[in-house]
Amino acid sequence: MNNRLIYKSLIIVLGVVFFASCDTDYNNIGANIINDDIHHDMLKYEANVVATDVGTGVVQANNLPQNLLGVLESPVFGKTIAHFVTQIELENVNPTLNNPTIDSVYMYVPYYSTLESTNADTGLGEYSLDSIYGSITSRFKLSVYENNYFLRDTDPGSGDGSTQKYYSNDRNLIEANRGNVLLNDGISSENELFRYSAVPIQRLYGGGEVAETFAPGMFLYLNNDFFQTKILNAAASDNLVNNNVFREYFRGIYFQAEQIGNEAVMGVPRFDQGTITIKYTDDKLDLNGNPVVENGVVQRESKSMTINLTGNTVNFLDYTYPSEFTTAITTNDDATGDQRLYVKGGEGSLATINILSDQDIATLKEERILINDASLTFYIDQDVMENATEPLRVYLYDLNNKRPLLDYGIDNTSRASRPKFNKFVHGGIIQEDDNDKGLKYKIRITNHVSNIINNDSTNVKLGLVVTENINVITNAALKTPFTTDGLEVKTVPVSSVIHPFGTVLYGSNSTVPEDKRLKLEIFYTKPN
Repeated sequence: MNNRLIYKSLIIVLGVVFFASCDTDYNNIGANIINDDIHHDMLKYEANVVATDVGTGVVQANNLPQNLLGVLESPVFGKTIAHFVTQIELENVNPTLNNPTIDSVYMYVPYYSTLESTNADTGLGEYSLDSIYGSITSRFKLSVYENNYFLRDTDPGSGDGSTQKYYSNDRNLIEANRGNVLLNDGISSENELFRYSAVPIQRLYGGGEVAETFAPGMFLYLNNDFFQTKILNAAASDNLVNNNVFREYFRGIYFQAEQIGNEAVMGVPRFDQGTITIKYTDDKLDLNGNPVVENGVVQRESKSMTINLTGNTVNFLDYTYPSEFTTAITTNDDATGDQRLYVKGGEGSLATINILSDQDIATLKEERILINDASLTFYIDQDVMENATEPLRVYLYDLNNKRPLLDYGIDNTSRASRPKFNKFVHGGIIQEDDNDKGLKYKIRITNHVSNIINNDSTNVKLGLVVTENINVITNAALKTPFTTDGLEVKTVPVSSVIHPFGTVLYGSNSTVPEDKRLKLEIFYTKPN
């Protein structure tokens, strides 16, 4: 009996060791895939690629997930000035107002920030900012006005109730209907010398005591007289009865940016979380709704009203492009592709790519291969981009059908703390050299290519854009569609519209050095 027990125990132990070894091998293989070391036993095929760049022209810019504000200068792509308009809504409609008198009114719009630590002396948080581009010490002139142009939900000219589109160059609609009163009439640092700051905001009482502390954000004192008349005195006219009426009555807030000298900084304020707070006093009422009187004096009480920056929005983009950029996107070699690919966000440009010729497909089909890895590697022209800010990521998509590739859809890799790095196996994330300069972007399209070769999927034309957020895959309309190889392109990914940067990549033209030239590399094995 003891020998049997010893024998059974030995079998169990050996089984555990065997399965543990298998698990170790599996993990190592997975690590090798991520680290690109999977090609030692495979054959390699390089397919010719034809890639050109094209300007998108004016883009749809209403109701974007993020919005830019400020001034950005690039030695490659020129100057961008971003303005913003938004509708507003009452947090609590139909307020009871008897005899209100405004004390103060202020706007707060938070930034994308991360609390890093807390100062032991002041007790204030110390923050780092995200989505602020350019020099943090630079300033621009910020003017805030009432908007008198109504931003519609639907397009009355469509005849079918389609959603209204507003474009990146529609700022004249707002400028022609801009209010006359400058709403941010506080200290000069809030308007004439506005800058993005990582310092927490402290709102003070009249005596200097701290009333509230906010995370870093845009904090502006607004015009008391305007809001006394426009809001507090408007309750009797039923303009505050509900938000449908209110949006027609008060059509929104317009943020206008102007450059100061050569200074340039652009940010992405979280306008969707922005609020306007009105502090006021009103007669104190008893349970019957009558003013409370003590010693012949009507008693007053402090109240507040909140207005949210909610509703339809438009991001307006003014551009000054250098001739090198405009020439590049209007001069193409459709036969073998361009030497350089200029890819820029906003009202910018994209690359169009044909990845497999009929001969490539026929050759690979004849071999009856198993495709293990297929990828496009875009090398950055480091000489041109030497002094320019580089995009973190590029996004490759099906230009014919305006949707992500299969490899995007099946890649569930994610990083909870850094969502811009999600789908990192599919790739497109910038890779830097030893000097921390951008070297290349690599995108895996293994399943897309395999479907073309082995499952007779359509060999669609691909589009390449810069992306602010790889998780956003919706599309925005082009004001003027363009045609490439007979394909009419009417949209561009929203993730590109909201990204201010661009990059210059080596193309597929035969004059590009072999080690930098854009190619489709396919690693495969043949059946035994």
